[in-house]
Amino acid sequence: MLRTKGLEGKSSILKDNSGDEFLKILIERQTDKLDTLVKKLAEKNNPRLLSIKKVENLFKKNIEFNSRSHLLRELKGSMKASVLNTIIAHFVSENKLVVNDDHSLTWIDTEGNEKLNKIFEKAAQL
Repeated sequence: MLRTKGLEGKSSILKDNSGDEFLKILIERQTDKLDTLVKKLAEKNNPRLLSIKKVENLFKKNIEFNSRSHLLRELKGSMKASVLNTIIAHFVSENKLVVNDDHSLTWIDTEGNEKLNKIFEKAAQL
């Protein structure tokens, strides 16, 4: 559980449930709220570059995870959930990651991702 100041200045708790303010901001991708969230989380958790690269490489290898907890399990205990939340929010703000309505995570940045680029090449044109 991560305690932060809410976006309106009120204290709020960011939990891992479906009514979660954190997930709502990530899913809606409202730039102003997302930037504020990333800034506050980064000030509190300040993830290391190695942690960010570890998560990025895991996404490039797998493209999608069912949930944040699934991703956390794949990291095999090498990262705290609050740090992972900060990294996820950062990737969403950079348009590298999408949090879907079912709370699954999908990597959408194609730069340097051979697996994802191959999938796009095989996809039918609309």
